Amino acid sequence: MSETAEFWRSDFGTQYTARNQIDPASRVPFWQKILAATHAQSVLEIGCNNGTNLRAIRTINPDITLQGVDVNQAALAEAADHGIPVTEMEASEIASLGKFDLIFTAGVLIHVSSDQLPAVMDAIIGASRQHVLAVEYADDTEVEVNYRSHAGKLWRRPFGRLYQEKGLRIISSGDAPAEAFDKCGFWLMEVPA
Repeated sequence: MSETAEFWRSDFGTQYTARNQIDPASRVPFWQKILAATHAQSVLEIGCNNGTNLRAIRTINPDITLQGVDVNQAALAEAADHGIPVTEMEASEIASLGKFDLIFTAGVLIHVSSDQLPAVMDAIIGASRQHVLAVEYADDTEVEVNYRSHAGKLWRRPFGRLYQEKGLRIISSGDAPAEAFDKCGFWLMEVPA
């Protein structure tokens, strides 16, 4: 297991889940727009935590096939308690789950170290049939941010540009709703055929 996964699997990750209880309804308007743009029938969230995003998606369309992955067992248990199908695994292992119409991260890639980021992004692209969505803290360059007294645990980055360099085409981008996603940007992208 990677150092990043060990960190989020620890009590730090469990405490994160406990203090970040978000009402899925606050994210429904954002997800309505994303689902209207993608027509996704299967969705995988990398770093699903307690399933807030997937619960919001299920509210919009209960027929969409949902899957969440995370490394923190307490978060996965909470998501499962809400009826979200979940698997304990790192992002680099998702190929074993098959292909999904839409794969997304929300506040996850910001925690992936620079040396691991290309492999994680490649795994996401490789498992997507059609679309990739990143909802992450943005910056024009990579900027490390001290995260709750921890160094090397959070970076703002130009995620849209990084995905474009891997061949994806941005079809929509902007600021995610601050009341639902803190101060994140979003990039909705098409995977080349």
